Amino acid sequence: MTQGWIEKVAESAKVSVAEAGRMLSHRGIRPDRSLRPARSLVVTRIAFRGEKKGTATGKIAFDWSGLSSGVWAVTSHANLVGKSSVLEVLLWCLRGEPKNLQDDVRSWLESVVVSFEVDDQRYLIEFDVVDKVPSGTLSRLRPDGAADALDQFSSDPGFAAAMSRFMMDTLDLDPVPARQGDEDEKQTVVHGWAALSGALYFGGDHKLLLGDVQWGGLPARMLQMYVGLPWASTVMQASTAKKEVEQELVRATRATSETAARTSQARGRIEAELQAARETLLQAMAEQATAAELDRLANEIARLSAIALELEQRVSAAEDEYRLLKKTADDDERSVRNLRENLIATSFFNGLQPTCCPRCDAAVTKDRVKRESAQFNCSLCSEPIAEEQFDGAGDAIDEAERRHALSQAAAERSKAELPPLRAQLKLARTSLQTTRDALVTAAQSDAFVRRRDAELEVARLEGALKERQSEPTGFLPPADAALVDAALTEASLAFEAQRGDLLERLNEEILRLGKSFGVLRLEKVKLNWVAQMRLEKGGQPTSFSKLTAGERLRLRIATAIALIRVGRERGVGRHPGLLIIDSPGAEETSDSDLATLLGELKQIAGETPGLQILVASADAPAVISALGKDRCRVAAAGAYLW
Repeated sequence: MTQGWIEKVAESAKVSVAEAGRMLSHRGIRPDRSLRPARSLVVTRIAFRGEKKGTATGKIAFDWSGLSSGVWAVTSHANLVGKSSVLEVLLWCLRGEPKNLQDDVRSWLESVVVSFEVDDQRYLIEFDVVDKVPSGTLSRLRPDGAADALDQFSSDPGFAAAMSRFMMDTLDLDPVPARQGDEDEKQTVVHGWAALSGALYFGGDHKLLLGDVQWGGLPARMLQMYVGLPWASTVMQASTAKKEVEQELVRATRATSETAARTSQARGRIEAELQAARETLLQAMAEQATAAELDRLANEIARLSAIALELEQRVSAAEDEYRLLKKTADDDERSVRNLRENLIATSFFNGLQPTCCPRCDAAVTKDRVKRESAQFNCSLCSEPIAEEQFDGAGDAIDEAERRHALSQAAAERSKAELPPLRAQLKLARTSLQTTRDALVTAAQSDAFVRRRDAELEVARLEGALKERQSEPTGFLPPADAALVDAALTEASLAFEAQRGDLLERLNEEILRLGKSFGVLRLEKVKLNWVAQMRLEKGGQPTSFSKLTAGERLRLRIATAIALIRVGRERGVGRHPGLLIIDSPGAEETSDSDLATLLGELKQIAGETPGLQILVASADAPAVISALGKDRCRVAAAGAYLW
């Protein structure tokens, strides 16, 4: 059935079965599980030790064992002797967190032991208490009495988590999702064992039919789950998921609307600013002289830049040419000098060059050597050297001197061309810089700045307006929105198809039990699936909230027992069959009223296997007369129960 339901949901939402399973799991939506008989939870022992402190003194040693199904009571002849504390210690153990346990009592405790059975399996909770903090173990007991630890804890949160895991799994209960918070900021919270255990406890002012938490529709969801209404849990889960999706859509729609409103406001503001900027630009454009001057200066800069570039290239080329010609002339001059030196050295010293006079050792100076090469005077005696001694060397020297004269003349001409060119380049650069300065001055004029700023502002505003021309796209609904709708539809169909006359049968049983518990003139009970109870009493329509506190207590107990009995009768219930009733006598008008209620509970417990009812009352005579002394733990007159 599980797979078939998922396939129907997937087909309706037009997604694959695998994808449907993944998304349903993500939203916490699970198909209804196969039914099995409800399990019975029966407490078999309550024990605790400690020492009283402050104005109260004495050792604490309480041990109530041998408990089984049926009705049991802790009772006394007066209040404030520890009856409620016994039930509160039990609730602390079963819930993993205290309900109304007094701080002073908790501070007195040193160790606590509670044993219980789920069907035929025995379990044990035992822990020490140090500074009010529990530290201990939840164990499963073997037939031979040996204990196998199932979980351990050493803090309040750890104890609560351990018992929640155990009870939810062992009793086959589903977490109850609900929406909590302000209308626009609701969040999904999941109620676990701490909240669901409220269906086991009957104390306080009895304003709610089931449990003691009104918000989140918890009483209705507890009603549907504990009676074992088929597909009720899946409907709850899908309904919660649908509310999540709806809130996501509301938030997305609101965000889209707010964005659209902001966009519209911004568009109107920008359009007004753009109109003003365009008018400013038109005024600035009317000042044509400045703009024309800027264009002229820009063109002049372009012309002068080209002239300056050309002159720079010509000067560079002329300088390169002069350097080349100068080098050639220098080389030719060096060639003439070398020819003369070589000729003299060869003629007079066979290639040697004397450094001093052979007679007086006077040094031959460099000037003498140069004059010998240039004037043909001997470097030693300064006498002229006869030309005939050079035999044909004159022609070579003449040719070298001619080349030198030509190259020297070319270099001088090239050098003479440089100053005019450099002067022209300097003039061109000066004109270019002057024009650039004039352009900067013109560009910084008030008229130009106004026009430029106006153009920039118009361009900016046109861009901003273009960005806001299209309306913001709406947010897409969550990808699993259709799947959640399909899941809720299919679960609701299964719920309607399989609930049958379960509610009618439940109303019949509540009416019968209410009458037997002494709700006078009760004629009709109409409980709906949202845990609202309408009644007819004494021929008049009324409601649960309008009854007296004693009548509300009786109908609360009747409803819980009806959930247990009808659920087990149909094989669908999940209530564990444990009821804890604190101070029912406080709501009674006489001892006989309490005795009648307890007598009826005893009879019903005898007719209902696995049903256990634990009662705390300060009316010992009425309790003992109804239940028998062997079913009661009685505090002696004037003494504490523990």
